[in-house]
Amino acid sequence: MHRFHVVALCLTFSIPAWPQATLSGRVLTREGDPIAGATVRIEERNLSTDTGEDGAFHFADLPASAVTVFGGAPGFYMSDKTVVPLDRNPEATLEIRLEPRETVHQTVVVTGTQSEHLAVDAPVRTNVITGLSCERNVSRTLSEALTSTVSGVRVEANCQNCGFLAVRLNGLEGQYTQVLEDGLPAYSGVSMVYALEQIPTEFVDTIEVVKGGASSLYGPNAVAGVINLVRREPQSTRFTVDAQGGWQHGRPESSAGASAQLNELPLEFSGDLYFRTLRRTPIDRNQDGFSDMPRRSMTAGGGTLYRRFLDGRARLAAGATVIDEFRRGGDRMHLAPALTEITEMADSRRTGGFFRFNHTLNASTFYNVASSLHYLRRHSYYGAGYDPHAYGDTGNPLWVSDLQLGHQQGRHTLLAGYQFQRERVRDHMPAYARAFDNTFLSSGIYVQDEWSPAAGLTLVGGLRADKSSTLGHWVFSPRGNVRYALDEHWNVRLGISTGFRAPVIFDEDLHVTAVGGQGFLLQNAPGLREERSRSYNASLDYLGELAGRPFQAGLSFFWTSLSDVHVLRETLLDSDYRLFERVNGAGSRVRGAEIDWAWSLDESLTWRGGWTLQQSRLTEPEPRFDSLRYFRTPSSYGFTGIEAALPLGLSVIANCDFTGRMLVPHYAGYVPDDRLERTPGFTVFNVVVGKTLDFRDSRKVRFYVRAGNLFDRFQPDLDRGPQRDSGYFYGPTAMRSITTGMTISF
Repeated sequence: MHRFHVVALCLTFSIPAWPQATLSGRVLTREGDPIAGATVRIEERNLSTDTGEDGAFHFADLPASAVTVFGGAPGFYMSDKTVVPLDRNPEATLEIRLEPRETVHQTVVVTGTQSEHLAVDAPVRTNVITGLSCERNVSRTLSEALTSTVSGVRVEANCQNCGFLAVRLNGLEGQYTQVLEDGLPAYSGVSMVYALEQIPTEFVDTIEVVKGGASSLYGPNAVAGVINLVRREPQSTRFTVDAQGGWQHGRPESSAGASAQLNELPLEFSGDLYFRTLRRTPIDRNQDGFSDMPRRSMTAGGGTLYRRFLDGRARLAAGATVIDEFRRGGDRMHLAPALTEITEMADSRRTGGFFRFNHTLNASTFYNVASSLHYLRRHSYYGAGYDPHAYGDTGNPLWVSDLQLGHQQGRHTLLAGYQFQRERVRDHMPAYARAFDNTFLSSGIYVQDEWSPAAGLTLVGGLRADKSSTLGHWVFSPRGNVRYALDEHWNVRLGISTGFRAPVIFDEDLHVTAVGGQGFLLQNAPGLREERSRSYNASLDYLGELAGRPFQAGLSFFWTSLSDVHVLRETLLDSDYRLFERVNGAGSRVRGAEIDWAWSLDESLTWRGGWTLQQSRLTEPEPRFDSLRYFRTPSSYGFTGIEAALPLGLSVIANCDFTGRMLVPHYAGYVPDDRLERTPGFTVFNVVVGKTLDFRDSRKVRFYVRAGNLFDRFQPDLDRGPQRDSGYFYGPTAMRSITTGMTISF
C-alpha cells in the first residue's frame, strides 16, 4: 500500500525548453528609500521573492516572454501591475515604488490554495489577523487573537473548573476545525484541549482563517475550516520585550515575553526566537469555596532558523517549540488533589520540532517537503469526593509529513501531494477504569488544479482521498471554488466541498468533567462510523471607497450538512462515574449568513465589525434531551469596534463582542434533574489605550492600559458547591480585568 502512495506522487511533467531571461530591480518608498522584506511576484509563473536590506530582488531562469510583475510590503499598498517584455529584453530591470497604506488594506494570503494571492484575488475567501494587530490589541495567545476579530469565529468557555476553551467556525464545534502551522496540522485532538490558551502569538506573522471545507490540501477535521498560523521570517534584526500585569475580578495576573528577529546569523541563516510566560491566580466569583477560573502558569518558547539557497529559489525553515503549562481548578488548592472535594488539574509539556524545504526547480515547477514531530506529556487529576485513584497519565506523540509537487502549465497551476499522520494516544486513569494505548494512522493523497481561463476568473478544482486506520475504506472528497471579479472593486466567490471526520480520539475525551460529585466521561461507541459533510458557500466582496475613504466589506452565505453525525448517549450510571458514548445519529445542518466590514473614516479612525446569523439543527432529536437544536450555538453573534490614532502619540482600540442566547445542557447535581437551559445573551466591551514614544534608530516604547469586559458581564447562574456541573459554563471567557503594560522594540 505504501508503494502505491509513492508511485501516486511520482508525476512527470514535460518541461519545454526556452531561452533564459532574468529580472532584477529594487523596491523603494515614494521618497526613494529601499524597503527590506518586500515581496515581488510574477503573476503568470506563480513565483515570488523577498527583497534584502537594500530593497533589491532578482529572478533567474525565466522564459523569454512577457511577464506581469507587482510588489508589496507590510505598511504599504500593493503596487500596480507592470508588464515586462522579457522576450525583447532578457536582462530586464525594474523599479517598484510603494505608497504607504492606511488601516484598511490588502494582504497576501496562502492558506486557501497554497499559492500566494492578494486576499482580494484569492479564489478561496480568507480572513487575516496580522501580528501587528495582535500587538496593538495586546493579544498574547491564539484564543485572544481570535476573539472579536473575524466574523463567524467564536471562542467559548466550556469548563468551570479547568477553564477549557474551544473555537467554533460558523457554529460547528471545535473538533471540526483544523489548526495548522505553516499549512501543516501540528495539533492533535488531545493537545487541542488547552492549546488555544497555550499558543503564543510572538512567532506569528499572520493568522489566516478559511471557513468551510475549501481546499483539497486539508484533510479530516477541516469540515468547519482551518486556522493557519503563518510564521514570521525576519527581514531585519529587531528585538522586542514586553511585560504586563493587572487584575481579573480583583485577582492578580501577569505576563511577560520577548522575541528576537535576527537577519544576519552565521552561514547566511536568519532566525526568529520567542518566549512567553504568564501567571494567573484562581477566581471564586460566587464565593462558594470552588474556583470559577483556574490557577494557571505557563512558559512557552521556541525558535525557527531560515536559510535561502540558489539565488532565493530554495528555502529551508526548521524550528522547535516547548510549552509547559500547569492549571488547576476546584477547592482547597493548597492541598493534594485527593484531599479535596473537586479538583481538575493538568500538568503538561508539549515539545516538538519541524522542518520545511521549498525548491523552485525552474519557472514552472516546484516542490515542498515538510514534516513535524510533537510530543505531549500530561499528568492529570480529574476527580471528586476525595478520590485517591483519579490521577491520570497521558502520552501523545504526533508525526505529520507532507510532500507537494507543483507545476505551472500555461494558465494552470497543478498541485499534487501526499500527507501521512501517525498519532499514538496512551492514557491511564484507574478511577474510571480507563487504560488504553492506541495508534491512529491516516494517509491522504490530493490533486488540485488552479486555472485562470480569463482575466478576473479563477477556477480551483481538486480531489482528496483519505484512509484512516479506524476505517476499512478510503474516503474521497471532491472540492471546488470559483472566483470572478465583476470589476476592480467587486468579487464573487462560490465553493462546494465534501469532507469527513473519522472516529478517533477527540479533544474532550481525555478531559473528565465533574458533575454532581461524579466523573463525567465521553468515549466512542464500538462500530462508530465517520461523519460525512457537504458544504456550500457563496460570497460577494467589495474593496474600494465609501464617501471617498477606503472601505471593504463582504457578505457570505454558508450551508453545511452532516450525515451519521456523532451524538451522545448515556450507557452507564453507577456510584463512581457517568459514561456517555458517542454514537451515530441521523444528520444535521448548519446554514446562515455573515457580513463583515472595515471603513477608514479618516486617516486616524477606522471602524470594523462582523455579524453572523445562523440556524443549526439536527434532522432527528438527540437522545438525551430530545432536542433538534445544536447545543452551545447561538443563532446570532458578532462584534464591532473602532481604532483611533489621537494626538501626542495616543491610540485607542475599543470593541464590543455580542453572543446571543443558546441552549446549554445542565446535568443533575446542584440542580435536581438533567435539563436544558436557555442562556441569556451578553455583550462584552473592551478598550486598549496606548501611547508610543519613538526614538532614533527605530527604537520604540509603548505604554498601554487594557480594560477587558468593562461592565463585568458574566454567567449569572453559576453552579455552586461540590455537586455542581462544571460543564454548565458558557461565558464569556473572562471577567472584568484591568491590565497595564509596556513594550520596548529596538
